[in-house]
Amino acid sequence: MKTNDIRKRFLKFFEERGHVIVPSDSLVPTLDPTLLFTGAGMNQFKDMLAGKGKLEFTRATSSQKCLRTGDIDNVGKTSSHHTFFEMLGNFSFGDYFKKEAIQWAWEFLLEELKLPRDRLYASVYEKDEEAYEIWEKAVGLPITKIYRFGEKENFWPSNAPSQGPNGPCGPCSEIFYDQGEAVGCGRKDCQPNCPHCERFVEVWNLVFVQYDRKNLGALDPLEHKGIDTGMGLERIARVMQGVYSNFDIDIFTPIIKNLEEVLGVRYHPEAEEGRLLRRIADHMRAVVFCISDGVLPSNEGRGYVERRLLRRALRDAMQMDLERASLYKLVPVIVDVMEEPYPEVKQRRENIASIIKNEEERFLDTYSQGIHRLEEVVERLEKGGIKVLPGEEAFRLYDTYGFPFESTQAYCQSRGISVDISSFEKYMEERVKLSRVTSGITQAVFDVGPIAQLKEVYQGTEFLGYKGGRVEAQVIGIISEEQLINSAEKGQTVQVVLDRTPFYGEAGGQIGDTGFLKAKGVLLEVVDTKKAEDFIVHHAKVIKGKIAPGDNLTCEVDLERRAGISRSHTATHILHHVLRKVLGEHAEQAGSLVAPDRLRFDFNHFQALRAEELARVEDLVNEKIMENSPVKAEEMTQEEAKGRGAIALFGEKYGERVRLVNIGDYSLELCGGIHLRRTGEIGLFKVLGEGSVAAGIRRIEALTGPAALKKIRQREAVLQELTGTLKAKEEGLIERVEGLLKEIKRLEKELAKLKEEKLKLVVSAGPGRVAEAIGITRFRNFEDVSGVKIATAMREGATVEDLRKEADSLRAQYPSIAIVLASAENGRVVMITSLSQDLVKKGLHAGEIAKDVAKLIGGGGGGKPDMAQAGGILADKLDEALDYSFKVIKEKVQDTSL
Repeated sequence: MKTNDIRKRFLKFFEERGHVIVPSDSLVPTLDPTLLFTGAGMNQFKDMLAGKGKLEFTRATSSQKCLRTGDIDNVGKTSSHHTFFEMLGNFSFGDYFKKEAIQWAWEFLLEELKLPRDRLYASVYEKDEEAYEIWEKAVGLPITKIYRFGEKENFWPSNAPSQGPNGPCGPCSEIFYDQGEAVGCGRKDCQPNCPHCERFVEVWNLVFVQYDRKNLGALDPLEHKGIDTGMGLERIARVMQGVYSNFDIDIFTPIIKNLEEVLGVRYHPEAEEGRLLRRIADHMRAVVFCISDGVLPSNEGRGYVERRLLRRALRDAMQMDLERASLYKLVPVIVDVMEEPYPEVKQRRENIASIIKNEEERFLDTYSQGIHRLEEVVERLEKGGIKVLPGEEAFRLYDTYGFPFESTQAYCQSRGISVDISSFEKYMEERVKLSRVTSGITQAVFDVGPIAQLKEVYQGTEFLGYKGGRVEAQVIGIISEEQLINSAEKGQTVQVVLDRTPFYGEAGGQIGDTGFLKAKGVLLEVVDTKKAEDFIVHHAKVIKGKIAPGDNLTCEVDLERRAGISRSHTATHILHHVLRKVLGEHAEQAGSLVAPDRLRFDFNHFQALRAEELARVEDLVNEKIMENSPVKAEEMTQEEAKGRGAIALFGEKYGERVRLVNIGDYSLELCGGIHLRRTGEIGLFKVLGEGSVAAGIRRIEALTGPAALKKIRQREAVLQELTGTLKAKEEGLIERVEGLLKEIKRLEKELAKLKEEKLKLVVSAGPGRVAEAIGITRFRNFEDVSGVKIATAMREGATVEDLRKEADSLRAQYPSIAIVLASAENGRVVMITSLSQDLVKKGLHAGEIAKDVAKLIGGGGGGKPDMAQAGGILADKLDEALDYSFKVIKEKVQDTSL
């Protein structure tokens, strides 16, 4: 049975038993701020399982995209482990419980999938007599096939009774499929959960959410018990297709076959190359779906995880002689095998492939730098008689250059040097913590903050902003410093939650409303509005009086400001439509900011727009504005909206009911934001600029309405001033400027020639005269170290080209010299590092020195081994930077002289 058929049969089976089929959530959890990625089917139902918030149905079923990295080291080694996988699940929220969950699971496996009864086993929590009895008496499973395990194996979360965390939890029952003795370890005591082999495949886990864990391990019964089951789709497909590895099923074999062609190797499951190919196939599936759900490679949060996965796959491919970007070629086949359940991935295929290719090229370049860095560091250690590579250095190689820790260990071992593993692991732990902090991720299973407390009583905030900007509402919560408080009075800044509101909470790129909350003797200024799941939170300052939960307030939105936001939002939709028309269907929205009278729009495209393309985009948007087309919004089912051709945005998650914004029947987007009634109300659209924000992502910034007109008038004023200053008419201004630039260039050449002639006269007169000739009033450092001259100096008013020539002049004076020259102007700093060839041959690298020193001046640097450049913004740190460069070069010179 094909994997797609198993998925469809599972969903249909539970739909026939009263379950609502819920689409897979994004890999970026829509409603769960505690998670980096969606890792289980229950994530999107967490509040429902906990009895909080809205309960639109009591039974659900889904096939959920999941990503986990906890067992990443086992991927490729075992038959079952993945980073990206699908989880089939059925869920009950205070409806049915253990008996139905167990019996339906048994029925599906035996009646729907036709699995042989004698191959199936079950396990239960050792103290769960109810589940044991259901398996024995209701199902009729022999007691020899029912196993009791402890809280580590059969409780969710694992070890929750003794170790926590607090919150909803419960015992679980697992179903195993016996692949036969030929697959096993041969031990007589081989059984489910055998640590020695993979004979028994865990295909289904049934979690019975029946307790609320409290402090000291107390397990209080829940009022509303829940069911949360998960069956790995790849695992059950393996069983149904009669193969012994998930990587041999129908959705993996085409990927591995494609990998053979891309890398020019043959897949032998037992060989080391087989393990590498399996891991690459897994990681590339994960990367493709991450990008499809809006995650781009970066150095923090989800993007960091994605980047590490791609780099692991690349390093594996490099072990099979990969030399150039090639893994992006897997995208089409991954898309083909996953297209049926996830058609949106096919729509973004070219974008995904281009993003991966760009990331591959960047990594391969960085990796070669890492090898050079490791060789240099080890050589320095050997010369100093040091036998241990610091953990910090190993971490830098891993984090900055993508150099695998195992490769660092192997290389060091070949040179008789060990690695400080404990220090390396410490830096890795800090990196993980930093990644979580920068992404706002916590590790709690269930949120216990103020919003979670409100969800226990209220279903959310009713939004009435589409109907106007004035509403009567009641305070249901006041938050200060992440705590619910009983009241707020004059002078306090708090977050106010109401039962209903006209204030729009920031979402979909549209910023939040501002305005006032009023009552007799009470006034609060709302400075921002945010969404927190189903609640709308008003960030406000109490100007007058005092408020408390239960108080009634009048909400008044700043409608003039909202009108500006609406202009930008409607213009954003038109811009999206025009970009797809001008550049192609691939130019999908990848992010936006909608503010009063201005907008920022990110979209998929892999090169800068030409001037004529940008002008055409601006012209077409303004044409659409002048058409004065109606803007209509209506609610409908998601399927109906898609049937009408609506665009669902990159990485967004939509409910069953959606809001379709229709502009003139040419732009149809799913959108919850606030818009104008007609496009003509925008007035004017003016592009400010276009640029790159990430690999494959471009950004357009623009103004709308009065702000656009104001900008045009400002430019007209500048133009008028220029014509007056340069004494030229507007139509002759460019010619006048070009003439001045030519004259400046002629004078610069003449000046450079005079400088060269002056240098020739003094080049043999010693460093003091050379320094004087090129404008160096004094060397900050000029010292002979082991026969090498090391010179650092400040040069007032010099250009980069001046510094380069002056460094060449000093190198001509001495056969062995290291030079660092610096200049600062208008707060900007530039530094040149130059090394004579004998120092380069000894292993010194000007580019690495420049990169290192650049950190002190708040910038970056790099270049060739003999000549490099750095720039920064901290002019007051120049002396310190010159001293540091002298110190670094001196140490390197002394190391090479040992």
